[in-house]
Amino acid sequence: MNQGALFSIFFGLVYCYIALAQKHRGVVVWIGAGLAVTASLLLGHVIDIPGLIGGINWNVLLIFGGILFIAEVMIDVGIPSNLAGRIINGSRNYGWAAMLICALSSFISIFVENVATVMIVAPIAFEVCRKHGANPVPLLVGIAVASNLQGTATLVGDPPSMILAASENMGFNDFFFMHGKPGIFWAVQAGAVASFGVLWRFIGRSRDAVPHVRITPVVSWAPVYILGVVIAGLALLSVFESGVGTAAGLLCAGGGAASVVWYAMYRSRKAVMGSMERTPWNLVKAFDLDTLFLLGGVFFMVAALDEFGVMETAGAFLAETAGANPLTAYVMIVVGSMIISAFVDNIPFVTAMIPVTRALAFNMTGPEGSHYYLVFGLLMGSCLGGNISPVGASANIVAVSLLRKQGHKVSFWDFSKIGLPFTLAATAAGAVFIWLVWSP
Repeated sequence: MNQGALFSIFFGLVYCYIALAQKHRGVVVWIGAGLAVTASLLLGHVIDIPGLIGGINWNVLLIFGGILFIAEVMIDVGIPSNLAGRIINGSRNYGWAAMLICALSSFISIFVENVATVMIVAPIAFEVCRKHGANPVPLLVGIAVASNLQGTATLVGDPPSMILAASENMGFNDFFFMHGKPGIFWAVQAGAVASFGVLWRFIGRSRDAVPHVRITPVVSWAPVYILGVVIAGLALLSVFESGVGTAAGLLCAGGGAASVVWYAMYRSRKAVMGSMERTPWNLVKAFDLDTLFLLGGVFFMVAALDEFGVMETAGAFLAETAGANPLTAYVMIVVGSMIISAFVDNIPFVTAMIPVTRALAFNMTGPEGSHYYLVFGLLMGSCLGGNISPVGASANIVAVSLLRKQGHKVSFWDFSKIGLPFTLAATAAGAVFIWLVWSP
C-alpha cells in the first residue's frame, strides 16, 4: 500500500470521528497521525517527519489563541451583554429588537467564537421573549445562524478564514480588497443582506412593544482597546507583509497575553465587579485547547496527503467530472461544501479542500489560471452550510441545548425551516458575488 492511500485511510477514520464527536477531537487527530506515521514506517516507507511538521502553520495557531483570549476577557467584563441590552431597550418594537439582536450576534462573531456569542446573547433573548410572551425558538435559531455568518468575513473571525489566509498568502486587508478587486468580506455582506431578509420573515414582522431589560454594566472598555490595537496592527502589517506571517501571529498572541495580564492586574486591584467572576487561572483553563490541537493535527495530516499526491489526484478527478468547465466546477465546490458542512466540522474539510481546489484549477486552466473563485466559494459554502441543520455547527448545538433546558423542544425541522432558507439565500448571494468578481 502506498503512502497516499495509507494516510487517506487514517484521515478518513479521523474525519469520521470529528464528524460524530464533540470532545477530544484534537487528541484523536494526533493519535491518527501517529498511527499513520507508524504504519508507514513499518511498511518500509521513508517519511520526512520534520517536513510534515513544517506543514503546520504556527502563525494561524497564534492568531487563533490570541483572539480567543481577548474575546474571553471581553465577555467577562460585560461588553457584549451591555451592547445587547442597549440595543433591545432602544428598539421601537419586538420585531426590530429581534432583528437587531441577530445583527449584533453577527457582528460579535467577527471577533468572538460563535458558541460564546450565543451564550452571551441567549440570556437577554430569553428575558425579552419571556416578558413579551413570545416563542423563543425562532429568535434563538436566528441568533445561532447569524453568529455563523460573519466569521467568514475577516481573517480573525473563524478558523477556516485563518486557514484560507495562511494557504493563499492573504493578509488582513486582502479580505476587503485584493488585487484591485472586492474581497470575500463583501461577498459575505451580500449574503448577509439576502439572509436577513429571510430572518425578517420569521422574527422581524412583529410590531408589539418590546419589554425593557436590565443593562449589564461594563467593568472596563480596556479589552476593546487591546482588540483595536491588534486589528489596526494586522491592517498595517498587510501593507508591508503578504499572508499570515510571524509578525501577525505574534501580534495576536501578544494581544491575548496583554488582555489576560490586564485582567489579572485589574481584578487584583479592584473588588470583583459585574461578571468578572472567574480568576485569571480559570480564564486560562477555559481556553479551547482541543480546537488548537485539532487545527495543528489537521495541518499535519493534510500536509502528508498533499506531499503524497492525494490532493492532486482528487483535483484531477473533479476537473474530469466538471468537464473542465469553470462554472460547473465552481457550482460543484460551493454546493458540495455547503451540503457536507451541514453535518460535519468545516475546519478539517476546508483544510483538506484548499489544495484540491488549487489542483482542480490547474487541471482546468493551467498554471496561469486563477483559483481564487474556487477557494472563496469553498469558504462561503463550508462556513454557511453548517446553518442548515441543528448539528451542523457548534453554535447551533448550543442554541438547541439552551432551548431544551428552558422546556422548548426543537426538532430538526424546527431548526431547518429557518436555517435552510437562511443558508440558501446567504450562500447564493455570496456565491454570485464571488463569481461575478473573481471568475476566470
